[in-house]
Amino acid sequence: MNPWLRSVTGIAMLAVMITGAGLASRTTRFGEEPRPDIPRLIRKGPGEPDLSAEAVLITRFRSGEVLYQRNAEGRLPIASLTKLMTALIVTETTEPLAEMEFSEAAKGAGPADEKRSSVKIGERLKAEDVLKLLLVSSDTDAAYAAAEHAAGRPRAVPAAALFPERLRAFVARMNETAAALGLQSTHFANPTGSDEAMNFSTPSDLAALARTIWQSHPELWAITRIRETFIFGRDGERYGVVNTNPLLGEYPAIYGSKTGFEDEAKGALLLLYNLAPNDPIAIVLLRSRDRFADGRAAIGWLEEHFAIESK
Repeated sequence: MNPWLRSVTGIAMLAVMITGAGLASRTTRFGEEPRPDIPRLIRKGPGEPDLSAEAVLITRFRSGEVLYQRNAEGRLPIASLTKLMTALIVTETTEPLAEMEFSEAAKGAGPADEKRSSVKIGERLKAEDVLKLLLVSSDTDAAYAAAEHAAGRPRAVPAAALFPERLRAFVARMNETAAALGLQSTHFANPTGSDEAMNFSTPSDLAALARTIWQSHPELWAITRIRETFIFGRDGERYGVVNTNPLLGEYPAIYGSKTGFEDEAKGALLLLYNLAPNDPIAIVLLRSRDRFADGRAAIGWLEEHFAIESK
């Protein structure tokens, strides 16, 4: 199927699925009454987590129960959490073994101080490996290369000539997808999250996006669990990929995660934590003074105060 048609179809299907799950409405997206067929979440005692983040949402995907929230509808910069949407669109539009070129335009896009890979100009990597760079090491070059490819490019035209147009088309698709998924307080300006004034979202919207990925493309969360690996270019060049989240080595129950940091956004962190197998609790932290300390505190609070009823 044509990738663009597959993307449109996939987005429509995601929107239908989310609406059916009660996610499209901002008032019912989280906090709905748990269904009787879902194991009960048991609260073991009172207390709130001690977190530095300005905006927080902790919610159970399977039931929609909100365990804790603070400014969950507050619009804030989200830094590299943006790359979750980039990865979703790439997955919807590109076959895993399709090759993506790291063009000179892609390698030069964005602020010079963003995290860059050692992938050389002109290298071609499989889409599945570009997603590893994007989600594991939060690589800026990978985000722009993926956006350039997913937006489509006639090979007869030099890459640099069309890069701005392709980038605008990809960002438009990001915002169209956000609208289709009911993310009413989310806006994207680029595929990396570096434009802090115009790349923003809320903990509630980000949790909804994360749950969509869990439902439709759980393989993306599996990628985020990779702590360290190597990928290989067309000519055998080896590139190291190291995860930006140190908590993976401390908590085996982490189902997935994405980190982010920018000067204005401060620390951003999205964790999916399994209190029971395939029963993730989303922890969304925005504008945190210490995102990893907050992550540890949130996980400790979950383990101390909650349990999933065994059946």
